[in-house]
Amino acid sequence: SGLQNRRLGVRVPPALHLKREKRIKEMEALKIGGSWFGTIVLGVVSLGVATAFFLNRTRVSKFVGEVHGELLKCSWPWDASETGVKKYRELIDSTTVVALTTLVLAAYTSGFDFLISRVVGWLVRF
Repeated sequence: SGLQNRRLGVRVPPALHLKREKRIKEMEALKIGGSWFGTIVLGVVSLGVATAFFLNRTRVSKFVGEVHGELLKCSWPWDASETGVKKYRELIDSTTVVALTTLVLAAYTSGFDFLISRVVGWLVRF
């Protein structure tokens, strides 16, 4: 057990090996979706995306720059000069209008559905 140099009286312990089960568990942790196929597919797709990005980096950079320029032209629903809740007044008002309109239309649709189902039920029994 282990290397020995009998003349010097030095003993070197054997190398520490990972147990087979532990190595298998570590390898299993790398699987995506429970199979190596998913891991390999994800790796190939990632490599393809990285390659496409690298090969088209000037076009991607130009696109990102154009998007940034267009976003600067947008009218955002808050006032940058205001502070606190006043800053988001337009955003809060618009959200309130959308929520109330949705509730009114849902009530109208539900009421009309209820009415039609009662009328059809009455006609079927008649």
